[in-house]
Amino acid sequence: MDLPTSDHQHLNKITLLRLPEEVIQKILVFCDPDDIYLNVKSVCKRLYRLVGEPLLWRYHCFVSFRYWDSRHCIQDKLCRPTDLVDWKSLYCYRKMVDLKTTDLLNSILQKQTDRISKYEAIAKFGYDAKETLLRHIQIDENAHDVLARRYYANSVLDYIHRITALDEWQKLLDNKSVPIERALGCFDMFVLQDRPGDLSEISELIDGITECFRRQYLGIDDLTPREKALALIEFMRKHNFTGTISNWAYQRIQSYYIGFYLQDPKSPPIPLTSIAIFCAIGERINLDAHCCGIPDYLYVVVFPRPGETLDAKKLKNGELDGKPMYLDPYRFMREVPLQVLRQNLSNFVLHPSLSMRYLSDMSIASVVQRMSKTIMATVNNFRAHNENFLEDRQSPTRQSTFSSTELEKAHYSALWADFLFANRSRQQTTGVQQSHLVPIILERYERNYPMDAGLIEKYILPFYKNPQNSRSSQTYNQIVETLRDLRNTDQTPKMIRLRRPPANQNVRYKIGQVFRHKRYYYTGVIIGWDLEGENFDWAFTNDARSLLLGIYQSFYNVLVEDSSVRYVAEENIEILKPEFPSSLMSLAGKYFNRWDPE
Repeated sequence: MDLPTSDHQHLNKITLLRLPEEVIQKILVFCDPDDIYLNVKSVCKRLYRLVGEPLLWRYHCFVSFRYWDSRHCIQDKLCRPTDLVDWKSLYCYRKMVDLKTTDLLNSILQKQTDRISKYEAIAKFGYDAKETLLRHIQIDENAHDVLARRYYANSVLDYIHRITALDEWQKLLDNKSVPIERALGCFDMFVLQDRPGDLSEISELIDGITECFRRQYLGIDDLTPREKALALIEFMRKHNFTGTISNWAYQRIQSYYIGFYLQDPKSPPIPLTSIAIFCAIGERINLDAHCCGIPDYLYVVVFPRPGETLDAKKLKNGELDGKPMYLDPYRFMREVPLQVLRQNLSNFVLHPSLSMRYLSDMSIASVVQRMSKTIMATVNNFRAHNENFLEDRQSPTRQSTFSSTELEKAHYSALWADFLFANRSRQQTTGVQQSHLVPIILERYERNYPMDAGLIEKYILPFYKNPQNSRSSQTYNQIVETLRDLRNTDQTPKMIRLRRPPANQNVRYKIGQVFRHKRYYYTGVIIGWDLEGENFDWAFTNDARSLLLGIYQSFYNVLVEDSSVRYVAEENIEILKPEFPSSLMSLAGKYFNRWDPE
């Protein structure tokens, strides 16, 4: 005989409530946290109380969110007693961030105005917004706006990464302690996008390598500094952190980035990256190791503990400091005699005071500046030898796993670092250093990074705020005007140009078609057109009258796989029907919602 429905439900309710609280808490762990917060807590007083348990929300915070903004000090919170942290409120805050970030991203996709302010609004959430942005980047291929959503989510995430990197560099400029792997990892942040390898993850990778070193060299803490240093060189040589470096390593620009390299250490990186890894591991095993750079090469300098020699012997009376040792992890497994370094320096005919400076340790700020110059020189070398890399399938740019867009971001990071670290002291008596970089940064800002207006105001403008210096004041006003103009443009709705027959009947190709340039062989996608050559600056510069049809033909604005926007005559376009133009997919979202093979 079946029980009435009401009695059956009552029995189920009684059965659930008779369970021990520990069992109910275990059940709640497997429930959706949003359902718990919105529905389960309303069932009865007992469940309302159990739903409020801090341990439950600590678990959901830990499982639901991988990335946390530094303001939360999440690692400290995880180490505290559970009841001392309001985990439920923290979870609710993160859900609010998720909803607002999604709303702002949707608004960026739907409207072309006020995008800068929306980028800034998302960035105020800091790293808390990263989780949401990653979810949008990983959206299903069948979504109606998959390309646009991925492009703009990546763009906002890039912006947050740049903010994080510049904040970290500012700590160095303020003479705060920053580990060398984080200082160099800031370059990674400019090109990271949705890949793993941010500053915290780089430190975790170094921690893991250090643990591996400790397991292979038991009793490392009992060794002298000299023995530790030599053991570390041996370990790094075994694991491809040092070794014979080929020209290919310098062409693989990803080997310049400590985070990218640590995730895939198949072959040795460039010496600066390798030495930084040595110093980072050294810090974790109580080894006082630093970079030491003579003009054309890098070494490691290891200092003894205070009051001791490198062999852990007490200093004799009258000796102030123990002598350091020098290492060349790439070429030698043993110590490099000081006399060899002095001989190398003598080739540069330096003043004795400069020789002593080169033999001392480099500051981490100097290491960052040296890396910026290395990256900039490498990118410029790519461009000098590969101006037509789109035609050369064997060019280093083609062979690198970095796309041309990422090379542009790498150059942008080097520009920022070179300018900031050339002006470490804001109390300059000789004027602002590297001022020639500012117009280049502003050009990149106008073309690719309009959302960086606030970063330029925060980090570059203060160097020129000097009313007593007319040249600085002029530069200051020019920067302010550039920022204001672009913000005004961002806030102004774009005019819609209606093009109806018969005006467009002679235009052969359509927006969205993929093509190959008949002369230069690069691939691009059409994003706009003119009935005739209306861009007279382009026509004059490129001698458009040399074309078979001159300027009296349709011209097309096109997005090219190197991320540039070009102006192409109709006679130079050869329409393609590729299965999937992969080289354009990461860029096309700026103009298109999705790829249609038809």
